[in-house]
Amino acid sequence: MANILLLNASFEPLAVVKLSRAIGLLMDGKVEVIEAMPGRELRSAHLRQPMPSVLRLRYYVNVPRRGVGWSRRGVLARDHHTCQYCGKRLGSHEETVDHVIPQWHCRAHKIQPNTWGNTVASCPKCQQRKGGRSMHEAGMRFFNPNYEPKIPRTNYLIMASDIRPEWKRYIRI
Repeated sequence: MANILLLNASFEPLAVVKLSRAIGLLMDGKVEVIEAMPGRELRSAHLRQPMPSVLRLRYYVNVPRRGVGWSRRGVLARDHHTCQYCGKRLGSHEETVDHVIPQWHCRAHKIQPNTWGNTVASCPKCQQRKGGRSMHEAGMRFFNPNYEPKIPRTNYLIMASDIRPEWKRYIRI
């Protein structure tokens, strides 16, 4: 069974829905077809229509923003796989996450160490140079002086399979 990308009226990705749900939304007039699957169509006794691949809601639906849970992978994505101390683009074999306030200090003061505001992408060389010290103690600064580690301000649509080519213009990868 085919899956269809559902967009909000603002073209923001909301969900991936099953074909049966997509047909229901189409029949109720709640969505419009933005992209169709090439060479495939929906047929009934009285109707022929291209098989949808991307649907857009006709009216905007306010979706509450969920807090994005901290993860190593999320920190690396937020920092664009770039060391925040030296600016080096990181390969997959050298990606590390550094704690701005060292973990031992966080534990001593009962502070959660793995938070968005306390972690940054780092290369192994900068990670080793900093060690278990604060940035000030190690004499280090962020490569971009205006950089501030923050919680990503976005919703995530988790994709468990390959993304169709026609979906790529609507989903940031």
